[in-house]
Amino acid sequence: LRLELEVPITCSVASICQYGQYLCVADTEAYKILDLAKLRTAPSAEGARLELFPTQQPRTDPDSGRVIRPPRPRTLVVGPGEFMFLTSSASDGDATTLGVIVTALGEAQRGTLQFASYPKSVVYDAPFLIAAFAGSVDVYDTRQPEQTLAQRLFVDTPDAGRPRRVCAAAGFLAGTRLAQLDSEGEPSLSRALSAVVRASVVAVSQDSLYVLADEPPLLLVSRMLRAGRVEEAVAAVDAALASGDVSQASAEARYCVLMAGVQYFARLLLDDALQLFRRGSLDPRALLHVYSDYAAYLGPLLEPLERLPMPATLCAAIRDLGTVSQLVGSSAADMAGNGCDQEALAEALAANALEVLERYLEHVRLSEEFDVARTAVDTALARLYADHDHVEKFTALIGSRDSRVDSSVAIAFCRNTKRHYYESLLHRARGEPRQVLGIWRRLLSGECEDARFGGMPEYVAYVGTLTEQQDILLAEYAWLVDIDAAASLRVLAGLTDVSVAALDADRAMTSIQSQKVEGGDGAQRALIERLISAGHPRASHYLTYLLNVYVRQVRDCYSGDEERHRRLLALEERFRCAQAEDLRLTFRVWIAKAAAEDKSDALGSQSAIRLRAQLIAMLGARPIAYDAGAVLDCVEREAPAVLHLEKAMLIAALGHASDAGEFLVTACQDYAEAELLLMRPYAPESLAQLANVAGARRTRGPQQAKEEETEGVRHLLRLYMAHVDDEMAARLVADLLQRCSECLCDDAGAVLVSIPEHWPYAIAEPLVSRQLARLAHRERSSSIERGLRQSLTLAEQLRAIDEHRDAGPIVLDYSQACAKCHKLLGSSAFVLVPGSREIRHVSCG
Repeated sequence: LRLELEVPITCSVASICQYGQYLCVADTEAYKILDLAKLRTAPSAEGARLELFPTQQPRTDPDSGRVIRPPRPRTLVVGPGEFMFLTSSASDGDATTLGVIVTALGEAQRGTLQFASYPKSVVYDAPFLIAAFAGSVDVYDTRQPEQTLAQRLFVDTPDAGRPRRVCAAAGFLAGTRLAQLDSEGEPSLSRALSAVVRASVVAVSQDSLYVLADEPPLLLVSRMLRAGRVEEAVAAVDAALASGDVSQASAEARYCVLMAGVQYFARLLLDDALQLFRRGSLDPRALLHVYSDYAAYLGPLLEPLERLPMPATLCAAIRDLGTVSQLVGSSAADMAGNGCDQEALAEALAANALEVLERYLEHVRLSEEFDVARTAVDTALARLYADHDHVEKFTALIGSRDSRVDSSVAIAFCRNTKRHYYESLLHRARGEPRQVLGIWRRLLSGECEDARFGGMPEYVAYVGTLTEQQDILLAEYAWLVDIDAAASLRVLAGLTDVSVAALDADRAMTSIQSQKVEGGDGAQRALIERLISAGHPRASHYLTYLLNVYVRQVRDCYSGDEERHRRLLALEERFRCAQAEDLRLTFRVWIAKAAAEDKSDALGSQSAIRLRAQLIAMLGARPIAYDAGAVLDCVEREAPAVLHLEKAMLIAALGHASDAGEFLVTACQDYAEAELLLMRPYAPESLAQLANVAGARRTRGPQQAKEEETEGVRHLLRLYMAHVDDEMAARLVADLLQRCSECLCDDAGAVLVSIPEHWPYAIAEPLVSRQLARLAHRERSSSIERGLRQSLTLAEQLRAIDEHRDAGPIVLDYSQACAKCHKLLGSSAFVLVPGSREIRHVSCG
C-alpha cells in the first residue's frame, strides 16, 4: 500500500463512499462531494469541494434536558457517478426519512426515495435499493420515477431479533425457515444451502434466514417481459449469454428474444424490434400477418398464423399486436402534440414499419433457415420494392436464378395498382417480350403513364436484345419508325438481311420524311444504306435519294458559317500541297487515303472527309444504279461551290466527257483526273467508264484508239493554254508535251505557234525534238524504200530468167492470144507467167 493523496478533513467523517474520481462524504457538519482529480492538481480550485447541505445536529430535549443525537449519516453509490445520502426530519430516526440521489455535480435527477423510518442498513444492487428496518427488509426499484417499493420481507417470528445489516447479490429475495434446512450448526447449514439454492445471506433473525437466491435467468427474463421491463429483460438475456449460463441456440433464449422484439414492435421501436427478430430468427410469415395489406396480397401463399411452427404464447403475442395500421394510428394519436400533424406522423410511422419489414425479409432471404417460406418472402419483397420504387432491387430480385417470386400474384397486383413499368419487368423476367413491348408502347404513346419507365432509350435497348426473334423486331421497327425515326435506326441495325428485304421501304421512307426531326437526313441515309446492303428490291430506287442526302450532309459540313468555310479551304489546300508534289495525283485517290487515315468520331473536318470520300465512292461505283441527272440537279442546287469533283463525275456519267474534262481543269483543277477522262477514256479508273462505254472497247481498233488519245491530248493542250494561272499553265503544258509529243506531230507547227513567247524554250523542246527526229527519219526511210524497190525488181527479173531457162523454148505464132485478156499478141511485148506455160501481155502482167 502507498499513499496516493492526502485530503485534509476538518470534521469527523461519519460515512464515505467513492466512485471514480469523486468522493461522497458525510461529516458532522454537512454532506460533501470531493473531486479527487482537482484536489490532486489544485486543492483550492473551484468545484474541488462541493458542499451540499448540513447534516443533522444533536439537540437538547427541552422537557428532560437530555441531549438527543441524530442517526448516523449514511452515503452510498447508486450508479455511475451517482450518490445517495439519507436525511431525516427528526433526530430520533423514527420520523420519515428521505433518500436523496444526486450526481457527482450535486444535481438531483433521479428523484427521491421516502422511507417510513431511518434504515438500519442500506445497500444498492442495480437497479434495486435494499434497506433493512426493524422487522422488515424493503426492496425499491430505482428505475421507476416514483422509486417504487418492489418487495417487502417481514421478520414475523415472535422472538426474532431485528435485522441490522443487508448485503447485495444478484437474484430475487426469498425467505425460508432455518428449521426446514438444518438445526445442527453452521457447517451443515452452509452445505444444505449450497445443495438447495445459490444464495447470499440478506437478513438473519433468531430462527429464520432471509436470502437473495439465484433464479433461472430466462425465467427471470420472462417475468420481466410480463411486467413490461423489456430493456431490462434484453440486458438479462445478454448477460446470461455472455456468462455461458444459456446457449445462444436454445429455444428458450430465442423465445425470450422474440417476445422482447414483439413488445418493442408494439411500441413501434422498430429498429430495436428488427434487431431482436434477427437474433431470434422470427418466422417471416408471422411478421407478414401483422401487415394486413401484405397478408391479403399474398393470399394462399401465406400460411395461417396458428399453423406456423412457433410457441403458442409467441403466436398469441403477435396476434394481440393487431395490425400495423392499428399500431400506427394509436401511436400517432398518442405522439401528436400541439401543432403536430397527426396524419403526417402516421405516414412517417407507416413508412418506417414497411422499411423494417423490407430489411427483415432481405435478411431472411440470405439464410436457408426459412426455405419453406421463400415464395412468400420473395413475393412480398417484390411488392415492397414496387411500393418503395426500388427499381434496381426489384429487377435484381425477379431476375436472380434463385428467385421464387410468384409472378402471377405480383403481375395482378401491379396491374391493379397501375404500376405498369413493374408489370413489364415481371413479364420480361418471364421471357414474354410481346407483353413487355405492349406495355411500353402504351407508355410511349401516352395511353398510360409511369415515371419509372426509362422512355425511348430503354425501349430501344430492350428491342435490340431480341435479335433472335426477327418477327418481333420487324414489327417493332414498323411501329417505331412512325414514332421516332432516329430511334428506329438502332432497331434497324438488329434486323437481318432477310428481314430488311421484307420491309415496306416506301412506308418507312414516307414516315421518316414526314417527321421533320433534326438529323432526318441521317435517318433516311441509314435506312437506304441498309436497304442497299440487304439487297432490298427497292434499294436502287432509293439510291438517288441517298446520294442527295449525302450531298446535303457534305454541304452542311462545309458551308453555313465561317468556320465551315475555313474547313473547306483547308481541305483544298491540303490537296493542292499533295498535288504540287505529284501532278499524277487525283482528288479521288487523295481523299480516299485521307479518309482511311481519319480516326475522328466527332462531326468536324475529319468526319466530313470520310463522308465526302464515301459520296465520291458511291458516285464512282459501276454499273451506275442512280439517276445522274437528278443527283446533278441536287448538287447544283445545294452545293455548287463545294462539290466540284462530284459535279464533274455526274457530267461524265451523263456522257459529256468533254464538258466534264473542261470542268475538271477549270473548276476542280484536278488535272490528273482530266487526263484520265480525255486521254484514256477506256481505262478502268477513268470517269468515262461511268457513261457505260466499256462495251465499245472490243470494237475499237488501234488506229481509233490512237486517234482518240490524240484528240484528248489536243483538247487538254487547249485547256491548259487557257489556264488563268500562267505558271501552272506552263508547267502543265511542259508535262503534257514531255509525255505526249508524238500525238502532236501533225499539229506541231500550230502548237509551237500557240506557245507564248515568254515561256522558256524547254517547254517546247520535246515537241521540236520529236518533229526533227520525225523529219530525219522520213528522209532515211525514203532512201531505204527506193533501194528496196530496186532490189526487189532486180530479184524478180533474175528469178524470171531462171524460170525461162528451165522451161525450154516457147514457140509463138500470130494466132497466139493473151491468157488474161484473150487478145492476139501480135507484135506486142509479152511475158511468161512463172510456174506455168501462160503467156500474157506485159501490161496484163
